Amino acid sequence: MMDMMLRTMISAAAAGLCVLAVSCSVEPLGESAGVEAAGPSAKIINRQTDPVEGSLIVRLSDLSQYYSLEQRLQESGIGIEPVFTGLTAAVTKAGTPEADLACWYELRFSESADLDSLANVVAGYEEVGRVQFNNRLKLASDGRSYPVTRAVSASADFSSFDDPQLGAQWHYYNDGSEEIAPTAVRGADINVADAWRLETGRPEVIVAVLDLGVQYDHPDLAQNMWVNKAELNGDPGVDDDGNGYVDDIYGYNFVNKTGEIDWGSEGNNGHGTHVAGTVAAVNNNGIGVCGVAGGNGSPDSGVRIMSLQIFNQGNSASQSSSADAIRYAADNGACIIQCSWGNQDDSITSDDEFASVNVEAAAINYFINGDNNEGKGNCAAMTDGNIAIFASGNDSWDRASYPGAARDCISVTATASDNLPAYYTNYGPGCNIAAPGGELYTGGVFDSETGCVLSTMPTESISYTDGGETIQTVTDYGYMQGTSMACPHVSGVAALGLSYALDLGVTFTRDQFVSMLLTSVNDIDSRLVGSKETLVTSASGTASMGDLLLSPYMGNMGTGTIDAWRLLMQIEGTPCLVAEVGRSQRINLDSVFGGGSENLTYYEDVTISDEDYEALGLLVKPVIKGGSLLIQPEKAGSAKLTIRAIAGGDTAGGGSSMGGMPISKQISVIARGIGNGNGGWL
Repeated sequence: MMDMMLRTMISAAAAGLCVLAVSCSVEPLGESAGVEAAGPSAKIINRQTDPVEGSLIVRLSDLSQYYSLEQRLQESGIGIEPVFTGLTAAVTKAGTPEADLACWYELRFSESADLDSLANVVAGYEEVGRVQFNNRLKLASDGRSYPVTRAVSASADFSSFDDPQLGAQWHYYNDGSEEIAPTAVRGADINVADAWRLETGRPEVIVAVLDLGVQYDHPDLAQNMWVNKAELNGDPGVDDDGNGYVDDIYGYNFVNKTGEIDWGSEGNNGHGTHVAGTVAAVNNNGIGVCGVAGGNGSPDSGVRIMSLQIFNQGNSASQSSSADAIRYAADNGACIIQCSWGNQDDSITSDDEFASVNVEAAAINYFINGDNNEGKGNCAAMTDGNIAIFASGNDSWDRASYPGAARDCISVTATASDNLPAYYTNYGPGCNIAAPGGELYTGGVFDSETGCVLSTMPTESISYTDGGETIQTVTDYGYMQGTSMACPHVSGVAALGLSYALDLGVTFTRDQFVSMLLTSVNDIDSRLVGSKETLVTSASGTASMGDLLLSPYMGNMGTGTIDAWRLLMQIEGTPCLVAEVGRSQRINLDSVFGGGSENLTYYEDVTISDEDYEALGLLVKPVIKGGSLLIQPEKAGSAKLTIRAIAGGDTAGGGSSMGGMPISKQISVIARGIGNGNGGWL
């Protein structure tokens, strides 16, 4: 009866129907009896939210149901194809990590078909455990870009890198200059400048950018692209490495099902290339901008970017294509997936709703748990898994959007150059950490995009007017804003941390590393008082200048704002102390030497390198007095010092004298921006 209904509906919808099917999870549904009792509609796990026309995703109730479902579909004139390329229930062995993925299939009907009716019919099949509308995803950015129209050569005296536009990347080092925005605050950045003195990124760490296509031949990205050498050196049109994807040299285009990455055709706004640049634009190469983990200019430095294209020419990614891309990242060596997008469905408000046999949840679980690598992570620094990082969303919701809101994913909120929440950011439950996402400043006499995030953009020819003269030029860089831009800062810092762990030869479980990442932060809550003037989004979705009340964000932006230096210190086990810029102060050492620190005898000078001395802008060498560190940093920065003490006496024992035991501790001091004209923060 169901088959007859399906054939009738298909015939009525359109002639020449073509239907595809894709795979689902192998384990029987624990609640299947309750589902059956409630009727077929209970198997439909989501609602339509901009779905792919003529497409449904189904999950088998059990791996063994494949042949029966295939026969039903064939009798109805419907083909069958797995969501996860090359994984079918017919050939996948039960009990393997891939078995759960092998139960997901996509049914594709005529685009004019009634999806609700078809979903109810398919849900009536006993072989089908769940039915999912194949909803489109949305980018966590407004999509607007502001190209750099002329060569920028901003001063970057905070780094030895020679990239001419680094000084305009305030999100790496913010000096509070009004050239950023009138409300810019010194220290409102990710504190990466001094971290680069310790680590710049290693090629063993692969970050998969699931987004629009990345311009893999971009002059500031090409050196740091992941390259599948088997395909690069193989034959065109042949799956040379046997991974199920043809010509996947720099990644794969999951929209067009081809290895040809598309970044420049009409409708592509450069979002993927911009995100990739924040993670790993090539550092110290004399051109353009820097990436958080972009290396030091040498070919054997910098993390690698894998381009997994799930958006193209204005077409939103589908949940089925994003799931296949996540599985690809897992199977091809990525240890971080960078995802500046989310679901459009705001009805999902709990992990149970999201993970209840959802194709994206299945793929994320496969990636996070390292099931592709016998339960190990793809980076040797993590022993048992990988990291999924998502943007929280730009809807001004009081919760994160899924998938990022899920417990095992990291969801990133956005701050502006004033170290306050950006007007568009989501916040609240599900949000884990904050990072600079930028904010277009349009108030008063100042109207500029420089408060947005500067990064790489697809190469294009543009024209602009200067003094009445029209100038034609080529640009590779531009500004964008959004939690889309905040997300790659966290991905880049995570990649930098994994690289440093490889340098030191230390390993962590996934949970240990994620815990360090989410606690490597600076406070934001202390500044969330009153309101700020910015663009405010109304209930209708329009934005205009107004006062944004800050109290709703209190405790809701995540653990704090990401700090690259703090993460490296946690990885090496060095405690961090915070100092204010511009004043002499005593910093208690109880957290370093214990509660009796004031009773210890300290000897010799505090040891600090010239480089660290300069990083803090010290005019006088730090000293120890009464168990406290006396220090006066004049510049925002981070440094390491060694302090020596004697345990058990006034002098060190040895030879003919009795005395105490010498002990020493290395500490880190982070000086944050206090005392400039635009205010300051700790």
